[in-house]
Amino acid sequence: MRKTTILLAGLILLASFSFSQEKGAFGLNFRVDPQPRIGMTYHFSKQFALRPYIGFSWGSTESEGEIVPLDDLPAFRGNREEDTSYLSFGLGFLFYFYSRRDISAYTGINFNYTHETSDSSITRPLRQIEEDVKGDVYQTTAILGLQCRLLKNLAIFGEAGFGYSYGKHKRENRLDVTTTSTRWGLANSGIGLVFYF
Repeated sequence: MRKTTILLAGLILLASFSFSQEKGAFGLNFRVDPQPRIGMTYHFSKQFALRPYIGFSWGSTESEGEIVPLDDLPAFRGNREEDTSYLSFGLGFLFYFYSRRDISAYTGINFNYTHETSDSSITRPLRQIEEDVKGDVYQTTAILGLQCRLLKNLAIFGEAGFGYSYGKHKRENRLDVTTTSTRWGLANSGIGLVFYF
């Protein structure tokens, strides 16, 4: 009986909070993390929201150093150049379970797909080795976040997630190699801004 009373009191307390996000509110997201992304947040009720997004990043590295071949040949000096790009799409389902004035807490689930491309070349005396790697990564994450309204139409949010990812990559060099990987752990963590219209 005591547990039932505590549970009912908790539900009444939760229902008494005035959720700050109005039904139909629309926001434009700018997120900063290892893979920056932009998207939107649509509150189709006071407590539930959808958050689709797209992300893109590109990087280039150059290095010079001593390379030791795998076939016991003498070491040599060489240059390595690598271009890497990431294109991602995702969709989040959010539930705002607490709100007080300008601070809201939410949880939810996020689905993400990322296509990775990496082109690298190693230049050695009288020879150049090219390597291409293409991969697809699928990720499902449970998230917990906090959102704070800074101005009337501007809010900042931060969140952390824990989830599962599956990746499949194909490496094209002198040999074609396909590798698959799975991972459990922290994911989809980051901070960002939401501009509400």
